[in-house]
Amino acid sequence: MPRVSQEYLDTRRRQILDAAAVCFARDGFHATSMPDIFTEAGLSAGAVYRYFPSKQAIFDALMGSAMHPVHQALRDAAKLEPPLQIPEIIDLIHREMITSLNTENATSLLVQFWAEAMRAPRIREAQQQGIAELHELLLVLLQRLRPDEEIGPDRAWALIALSQGTFISQTVLRANTLSTESLVNELRLLL
Repeated sequence: MPRVSQEYLDTRRRQILDAAAVCFARDGFHATSMPDIFTEAGLSAGAVYRYFPSKQAIFDALMGSAMHPVHQALRDAAKLEPPLQIPEIIDLIHREMITSLNTENATSLLVQFWAEAMRAPRIREAQQQGIAELHELLLVLLQRLRPDEEIGPDRAWALIALSQGTFISQTVLRANTLSTESLVNELRLLL
């Protein structure tokens, strides 16, 4: 039997993850079946099961990799001159969240991750680790933005809250058409 390259294996794995992302975003995690994923991927059951033993394993792989591009973009942003301003940081996070999942319905998929975190402690713990890393990266960016101030951890939590609220109102509910910069300016006025 001929050996297949690592590149082939990685491409096939990505094909399965992309197909599952489409299914989960469109139909939800619980309503998606493994046959739905086989069909969307254009692969046999055996081909999919070679890479993932279950629908949960596919979901976990998608969720586990979803924040990596966001984290990397923030690491890269920490090297930029001049430092990013708050609205630019929030926009960067949103842009990476939407584009990193390789599906038109990335927002729906992100909401599926959050919903499953409410139900499953193991998923919640994984999400908490991702948020903790996000928090640390934001602290670095905030310190660069205000090098003469002592930046406490609560400021990064406030930025995460602002970012998530903005994401939900702009992207999930599509109820807010204000730019992120306008929202940040309004928040400054309120506070």
